[in-house]
Amino acid sequence: MTPRRYETYVIALAPLLNSLSGIAIDLYAPSLPAIGREFGVPVATAQATITVTLAAYAAGQIAFGLAADCLGRLRALFPGLALFLAGSLLAVAAPSIELLMLARAMQGFAIGACQVVARALLVDNVSGERFYAAVVYLSLAWGLGPVVAPFVGGYVQEWAGWRWNFVLYAAYGALLLAASLGLRESLPAARRMRVRDALAGYARIAASGRFLCAALALGASLAAFLAWNVAGPYLVQDELGRPPSDFGATALAAGAAYLAGTLLNRLLIRRYRADALILAGLGLFAAGAALPLAAPGLHLAWLLGGVALVNFGQGLLFSNVVAKTLMLFPDRAGASASLFGCLMMICGAAGSAAIGQAPIRGNAAMAAVFAALLLVQAGAVAGLLRPRRRAGAARAAP
Repeated sequence: MTPRRYETYVIALAPLLNSLSGIAIDLYAPSLPAIGREFGVPVATAQATITVTLAAYAAGQIAFGLAADCLGRLRALFPGLALFLAGSLLAVAAPSIELLMLARAMQGFAIGACQVVARALLVDNVSGERFYAAVVYLSLAWGLGPVVAPFVGGYVQEWAGWRWNFVLYAAYGALLLAASLGLRESLPAARRMRVRDALAGYARIAASGRFLCAALALGASLAAFLAWNVAGPYLVQDELGRPPSDFGATALAAGAAYLAGTLLNRLLIRRYRADALILAGLGLFAAGAALPLAAPGLHLAWLLGGVALVNFGQGLLFSNVVAKTLMLFPDRAGASASLFGCLMMICGAAGSAAIGQAPIRGNAAMAAVFAALLLVQAGAVAGLLRPRRRAGAARAAP
């Protein structure tokens, strides 16, 4: 391929790799009640399969980030995809909740490679305005998974059972592994780091206040996005007595709202500053947190409307914060992407664990969850944007 065509190939493949993290939870989310019933475990234990995945995902991004910077991008990607395939097959055959937890941990650890390498490949191969467009495509791919995956997973649960969702995971992982064989190594040997130097890079990145604020902001975003996938299956199936496919339809609507926000962001980014779009996303988050309170008890229409507004706002916010963060340390793309993803996943895992333990039985409880996450995200965004405003003020001073 010519350099231009190869750049297009990378721009197309990177979102597909990133989408694996988007479907890693949502495809099997409608099956959580069925998994709990089959293994005879309480609700919180079944929901903990999500928390285990996110925690392993955080660790995997650090491990594969080191591999990406010290050994090369492809030497991190191929083992990760192979591990994801193995974890998917283990889940298909898991005879106990403990082995299912192990399989989910394997999957979570493995998708760390996909996200780290997808971002690093873009930094290595794409520049200029096309880079910012490519980051939007990353967010679109991540958002498309939650749109389609739970809808598909709900019907798979009804027609074939929860194990077949993991068959689909295995098939998609195998397709990505085959497609990745066309990639070229983009980290020359001369730029590869020793592990000691790479760890020093992590320390340098972690010392950046703006970097930490960005990770916290997107950790809150992830927790908000996961809130419906953690609590929704039980509200729809147990509290309202509806089938898994009905939850899948609600998750389709919620995910479509995020996708719509991301698509709108793609159009607006040429006319408005990223900071303004981030603040607009926060405003929509606040409106979505308040909307469920318009109806008492458990009212699905008002609750889903609030979820959709929250997700729409995150669609405006997410890719702009990612782009700002990736450009903070372009010389340490692997370390930056992996540490950023790790911190984001730790926040998301903590949020999903708290939501799983919370007694969410109606609109007011979900509104309270969103309000708490909004406060965290607003504080983090203030820390992310404040340094740049101060720098601008200093330049404007006589």
